[in-house]
Amino acid sequence: MLEEIREIRQIEGEPYRRWFTDPVVDLFVWYDDHDKVIQFQICYDKGPGEQALTWRQGEGIVHHSVDGESGIYRMKSTPVMTGNSGYDPARIAGLIKDYGGKLEHELYEFILAHLSW
Repeated sequence: MLEEIREIRQIEGEPYRRWFTDPVVDLFVWYDDHDKVIQFQICYDKGPGEQALTWRQGEGIVHHSVDGESGIYRMKSTPVMTGNSGYDPARIAGLIKDYGGKLEHELYEFILAHLSW
């Protein structure tokens, strides 16, 4: 189940954000000054082959592969989003249903609603 990391660094000048994590999925949520969700990002298949779906208010959804994991001959590097890759919307919604049971009901419903095309 996704558990919230309570003590995350907030970056001055950027919207307030929250981080929920599980060994399978990470969820990041950004809020405006009125506590309204303006962006969320679901990172899944953590490790080699990691994927990230990002929803932004007014822009919709983009999906990327994440590059930056270490390999046998490489040091771990900063993760970088690469090309807008294909994805399975039903699978991602299923991950939220499977791992998001501890999220506040409004946030859980908001994310699922924005994953429904």
